[in-house]
Amino acid sequence: MTVQRFCLALLLLLALPALALPPVLNIPKPQPDSQVAQDYYTQLLRLALVNGAAGRDIPELRETSVMEQGRAIYELNRGTSIDVYWMGTSTEREQKLRAIRIPVDRGLIGYRRFIIRADRHREFDAVKSGADLKRLLACQGLDWPDVDIMRAAALRVTEVAVLEGLYQQVVAKRCDYFPRGYYEALPELTQRKNSYPELIEHKTLVLHYPFAVYFFVGRDNEELAQWIEQGLEKMIEKGEFLAYMKNHPLTSHVFPLNKTLAPRHTIHIPNSFLPADTNYSNSRYWFQPSDFE
Repeated sequence: MTVQRFCLALLLLLALPALALPPVLNIPKPQPDSQVAQDYYTQLLRLALVNGAAGRDIPELRETSVMEQGRAIYELNRGTSIDVYWMGTSTEREQKLRAIRIPVDRGLIGYRRFIIRADRHREFDAVKSGADLKRLLACQGLDWPDVDIMRAAALRVTEVAVLEGLYQQVVAKRCDYFPRGYYEALPELTQRKNSYPELIEHKTLVLHYPFAVYFFVGRDNEELAQWIEQGLEKMIEKGEFLAYMKNHPLTSHVFPLNKTLAPRHTIHIPNSFLPADTNYSNSRYWFQPSDFE
């Protein structure tokens, strides 16, 4: 092929309209009692698809099966049982998959509230530093990136495969605390108050590390990744993203961020598992510690 013909073919290719996505996108089913969180991510994904559509038909979202994060990485690249998954990021995950690098909760999940037994409230009142926290054992989910982050900071962690099991472990005193996302602890405890009346959310203690939940797609699914990314960017530009967080039942109860936890005590630890170019000081996408003051 001559240079002229190659250039002409390239121009014709670039002039073609964007390919349409399949009419249905597969997403995971929620774990038991996680419907509110499922609705948050699903509706945000749908809004991103609407905002980024640019005249294209918007695919239907179909729940397929419950799956843990480790399996989801494999299934996303297979592209048969799941097309989009939301989970905490890490360098390894961003190497294996195509991440849409806009935190779906503006990094709020990296501010961790402690679920503990009510009879241990005074013990946790006395926790003032990372050294104090190292004496205690945390429960975290199997394959969650939080496990590596906390262990790298010399915090003790045990892993549990099923979300419900994390609550059961705290009740049974097999671990001391379950550090849950800033907006997750209270509604989940409210939902389980009859099952676990022994559990409470500690009101003033927060563990913070830079962390983000992203939407992920298969490594080669660039069209879908760009569609979602462009939709989220438009939502941010119009103020719809933050408005969504302030109004959705999963996150609305924490706003304004500076309304509670006085006096608050925050223990900061690093997250060396984020890619080096993760700009978590960018307030367009991430909440900053000053937002809580």
